Amino acid sequence: MLGPLPQLHRWLLLTTALVVGLASGAWIAHFTVLPVAATVGAAFGALAGVLLGYVLVHDWSHRPRPVRVHRH
Repeated sequence: MLGPLPQLHRWLLLTTALVVGLASGAWIAHFTVLPVAATVGAAFGALAGVLLGYVLVHDWSHRPRPVRVHRH
């Protein structure tokens, strides 16, 4: 986790991870012999980018939430 980031920085980080994952997946798959490999590689790269972005910006600390007590 990179810490509590402002919303704009989170979106920029997620978008960057998605674009890098998509481009790297397509680039790696481009060197295979299958004609559909670039599309499939880009899809898997995009999925990896989304997962990496989630891991980077997710807050893994569990904070206790206040509990409301209703007395009758």
